[in-house]
Amino acid sequence: MQGDSATGLDAGVAPLRRDSLQQQIYDRLFTSLVTGVYLPGDMISSRGLAQQLNVSAMPVREALTRLTAEGALELTSSRTLQVRKLTPDDFDEITSIRIVNEGMAAERAGRLITDEGIERVRGLHTALARAATAEETDHYLAANAAFHGGIYRAAKWPLLLNIIRRLWLTVGPSIRVSVPSSQHMATSMGFHDEALAALIDRDPERLRLAIVEDIRTAAIGIRAALSEEAGEGDTVNRPAR
Repeated sequence: MQGDSATGLDAGVAPLRRDSLQQQIYDRLFTSLVTGVYLPGDMISSRGLAQQLNVSAMPVREALTRLTAEGALELTSSRTLQVRKLTPDDFDEITSIRIVNEGMAAERAGRLITDEGIERVRGLHTALARAATAEETDHYLAANAAFHGGIYRAAKWPLLLNIIRRLWLTVGPSIRVSVPSSQHMATSMGFHDEALAALIDRDPERLRLAIVEDIRTAAIGIRAALSEEAGEGDTVNRPAR
């Protein structure tokens, strides 16, 4: 889906409240970037978004400025904003940092999560499995982000969660480019099943390994797609442990 016509911010979404308007716009754009509604290179117009959301241009510009500072958007030579295009080296760096930080969050979550927290993650896993079985890519990507986020929030380290959120914000559009196939989703669900089982068993190290291998395995196909686009052939680099 390309450009402002495919933001996922249209029909069926509740009207924006007038309080914290800039934050609401940011949150919606964040979700659209993380789940791949926007693709690398998509142009984003503050005027177009303002018209679509029926708000003034100022809070839209503020949200876009924030996303640019966080590395999700970049200013082109023509002074327009576009979704950042990752190089293979960019992706390797992000993936290696994700492995460290998300592994840490998962391990800590495995030690701290409550019974209520486990039930919440179980519900997120059910939604994820349903999307994978139906091969609904868009729903799968949204449910995947929710499932991982549900685990990481149980770590109760807000700063670590913010770091992870920023990494997902940057890499989300590139994940969508490699459009998860049914085989990819089936493989990933194996790691998700293992993560849920480890969480239920309260086995922090097993949970960390399931999350790390999920990231590492998914990265192979995404990295290959980025390499092909960059003209590097089929070279695939595995992120360092």
